[in-house]
Amino acid sequence: MIKLTACKNYYNDTIHWADDIKQGTDILTVKRTQPNFFEVEWGKPDTFENQLRYELLNIKGSNDPLRMQHFLVFIDNKYEGRRSFK
Repeated sequence: MIKLTACKNYYNDTIHWADDIKQGTDILTVKRTQPNFFEVEWGKPDTFENQLRYELLNIKGSNDPLRMQHFLVFIDNKYEGRRSFK
């Protein structure tokens, strides 16, 4: 007997969530609306010029072969958008 199990890959859901956040949304609202299928490294932002960048981590079911890094970018505690790097 073969038993198949599936694990949902939330990678695209995570990207869509980040891309759908309205620019200018305050950081507290973003934190409150964060889904539970990934983590954000809220306690350790990267700083770049006048930006704070928070990395998206541990996306459930993700098997991203490119190993992309995704960040939520804020300026003055207002959302600027998602940035991704390889």
